[in-house]
Amino acid sequence: MITPCAVRVATSIGVVFLCILFCPKIYSSEVRLIRQDAIFPNLTFRNTLSGTERAYLKISHKKLISLNDISGNLFIIEVFNTYCTSCPRNIAALNSVYSEIDNDPQLKDEVRIISIAAGNNLNEVKSYKKEYKVLYPILADPAFTAHKALGQPRVPYTIFVKKNAKGKGIVVSTHQGVIESSDSLMQSIRDYFIK
Repeated sequence: MITPCAVRVATSIGVVFLCILFCPKIYSSEVRLIRQDAIFPNLTFRNTLSGTERAYLKISHKKLISLNDISGNLFIIEVFNTYCTSCPRNIAALNSVYSEIDNDPQLKDEVRIISIAAGNNLNEVKSYKKEYKVLYPILADPAFTAHKALGQPRVPYTIFVKKNAKGKGIVVSTHQGVIESSDSLMQSIRDYFIK
């Protein structure tokens, strides 16, 4: 039988590991954080999304999905970790913006919100979504593959990606840390959508 003390010790070790992992001082000097005007990498994820999430992203039920498969022209991509203590503070703003976009005929088919759970497996993602009542899709990145491709950002890290005329995703902006308000996020979306 696993005791509560053993669970606390295991959780503490996991949190310390993640803190060390996300500390910028240990990153290789060759790793560069993705920045504005960069081409967003064509990341691939195991498709573990629900039917509702697939419908929102307008993708089929295939085994692997990438940004190229997702309908829309502007993407708000939040990189986070389920054990990050600051990350849940973004959920209210992202949920609010998700709902506002869903009720805006101009933005509904053009803007998508997606989160990438760096270092988390499907069970951790499901638990997080349920606990915090997350409305938008979360893609699990258990091996940190996407996180590494994005330059190993400290979380939470928000990336605004806009598809160009050739369908390539271009980073139009990034934001390190907690999102201050849904209003400022919504204004950014409208600004980047109109550009």
